[in-house]
Amino acid sequence: MSHTMIGRVLALLDAVAGAGAIGRRDLARAAGLPQATANRIVATLLEQRLLAESPAGLRLGLRLFELGTLAGESGVSLLDVARPYLVDLHGAFGWTAQLAALDGDAVIYLLKVDSHRRPRLGTRVAGRFPPHCTGAGKALLAFGPPEAAEHLPLPARTPATITDRSRLAADLRATRRRGYAVDRGEFQSGMLGVAAPVRVAGRPLAAVTLAGPEDSLDVPRAAHALRVVARMIESRLR
Repeated sequence: MSHTMIGRVLALLDAVAGAGAIGRRDLARAAGLPQATANRIVATLLEQRLLAESPAGLRLGLRLFELGTLAGESGVSLLDVARPYLVDLHGAFGWTAQLAALDGDAVIYLLKVDSHRRPRLGTRVAGRFPPHCTGAGKALLAFGPPEAAEHLPLPARTPATITDRSRLAADLRATRRRGYAVDRGEFQSGMLGVAAPVRVAGRPLAAVTLAGPEDSLDVPRAAHALRVVARMIESRLR
């Protein structure tokens, strides 16, 4: 790849990073590139997961964040850092602990320490799920670019799922105020999820979550533990 091509790629990535989410025409204009040239490079970046496409536009891709966690002096990855904390959360609460990230218009689970109690949580590592009905997804949407949730489809997964855009916006505002997200049976009936964002350079890189039956998970206690864990993970990634 020539230096000229590298410069074009960086111009596109910088423009996406600055906007949070951006349409293809606006991206080409912001990067100072002809539309056809920008489209060709964007296609490759999407294929390599360096960019992701969502209803709000093009966003930085999950792979770019994964690579970014290796750039610090410690040389450790997000998954390496987070794994022992998830084990500790599972041990302290007895319920499912997870690490998740946004990839386009889906939340994807990167790590999961599962509870053997019932009911079991219907998520899986590498599984992709709608973010508007999960604690992790709502934590990431709330602390990400404001337009991230504006064009998301809002399918009803359970009777409790928020499918009204104004109600979701209010829920995300509440999440930002308190610093954590809560899913009360919105993803899976009878299950409650709590999640806190892991932020690097001011952006939500991932979310740590705990999930268990609605009648047995103490939300304030879980939220406090998750926020502490999120800050500890952040400190290891700097």
